[in-house]
Amino acid sequence: MAIDFTAGQYVEDVMSGQQIACRWVRLACERHAHDLEHGAERGLYFDEQTARQAVAFFSLLKHSKGEWAGRPLHLEPWQQFLIASLFGWRQEDGTRRFRTSYLECGRKNGKTTLAAGIGLYLMLADGEPGAEVYS
Repeated sequence: MAIDFTAGQYVEDVMSGQQIACRWVRLACERHAHDLEHGAERGLYFDEQTARQAVAFFSLLKHSKGEWAGRPLHLEPWQQFLIASLFGWRQEDGTRRFRTSYLECGRKNGKTTLAAGIGLYLMLADGEPGAEVYS
């Protein structure tokens, strides 16, 4: 499945100042870029294929209500960065680096839809036998 994977470009745009972002997002992007270069020293690696797979999963989902009902989900670059970071970063033993996530953004920016997609991915496509998802 071909998707427009823009998470890496988003990081570059934030770090260059082309994409306006708050301090915390800039720091997350800086950490991402730093760890791509030096993460192996701490037993971390970024599995781009897994990150792409997680982002691609969202294109299989559809909006469930409102004016977008029935249309496929399209993740914005900041959302792709979030999903790619959550599922792409791994520890030396192959487990995910991040086990929790905190997202804060304004009304009508798709927080519930994004959280539902993450829950579905964890339950259905993450390869965890007997997966349990809590929200």
